[in-house]
Amino acid sequence: MLQAVNLWKSFGSTEAVRDVSFSVQRGEVLGLLGSNGAGKSTTVRMMAGLARPDRGTALVGGHDVGRQPILAKASLGYLPETVVLYDRLTLREYLEFLGPMYGLTGEGLGARIDEQARKVELARNLDQELGTFSKGMTQRAALAGATLHAPPALILDEPGTGLDPRFVRKLKEWIQELAEDTAVLVCTHVTSFAEEVSDRLAIMHEGAILATGTLTELRVATGARDLEEAFVRTVEGW
Repeated sequence: MLQAVNLWKSFGSTEAVRDVSFSVQRGEVLGLLGSNGAGKSTTVRMMAGLARPDRGTALVGGHDVGRQPILAKASLGYLPETVVLYDRLTLREYLEFLGPMYGLTGEGLGARIDEQARKVELARNLDQELGTFSKGMTQRAALAGATLHAPPALILDEPGTGLDPRFVRKLKEWIQELAEDTAVLVCTHVTSFAEEVSDRLAIMHEGAILATGTLTELRVATGARDLEEAFVRTVEGW
């Protein structure tokens, strides 16, 4: 459902992403784990069609994001690392604006908006302007928008940013619930978050993926006790 095939991206003389390949199927969560500056966000921006790769191909639902962007993006939900919403719209207006882009209208859209607002605990804030939201509320509003159309593929870039510990716990549960019928790519530098939500993990460093596998496979390969130690040993051995 989500597939990166030999992606490369440079900014001037800096190679931000180097020959990155991975795939995520419906029903699983792949955790893309790396330190700040590892190339994670550039990679997922290429997957979402927001940056053009110098080489390689990004596929969503079998559609080439570069050549078939409308078909690819219709199957994708995307939460960027930095969320920017329309300050003067209410949450309801924002979701009503997004809905028709994905074929949601009328009563069906209204019901979906109510459902999403409840999930992110913003039902009482549907008619509040987004510009008055706290950082955590803005992140939750963006999550509601990213999953409004129940996409078969979902990319979450640092989804826990700005959220309080209680909602981070709810987010982890929600990701696992979504993954029952969705291909989910979670991009994060937080090892504990990646460990709790991911079926498989890909460790990224200096633009390249150094290792992939389940937590057990990574621990065995590195002789580590946990994911944090496996990550450090993988990166230090690079």
